Amino acid sequence: MIRYKLKKEAVQFFKEDHATSVKDFETWNKLNVDQKALEEIKEAHITFGHRDKDRNGSSLAGWCQENGSHFHFTINFPSIKMREHDQFSNGRLIRELMENIQSQLDCFYDAFANNEKN
Repeated sequence: MIRYKLKKEAVQFFKEDHATSVKDFETWNKLNVDQKALEEIKEAHITFGHRDKDRNGSSLAGWCQENGSHFHFTINFPSIKMREHDQFSNGRLIRELMENIQSQLDCFYDAFANNEKN
């Protein structure tokens, strides 16, 4: 199934909770979002939060004085087969993925921290 998110330039015109949403076209259409405001996402994608089917919701983020802020993300590989999943979840591949994400996170946080100082 093809999924979509709001284009970066369209986010400002919609409710803030739609900024991180990934949905199929039918769902966006029901929300009266024009197709021009959407961009197709690649099959492997990241979503904000951890889905909790039992509570019909998501765990998004939190903050505590001892540990500061934390945000939950989910990496999705919709069409991966069980055998591929077993290969991918091997420690070496997950570590490589985490290192790539960490590198991007370091750059993002450094830019954020520098903007806070200015």
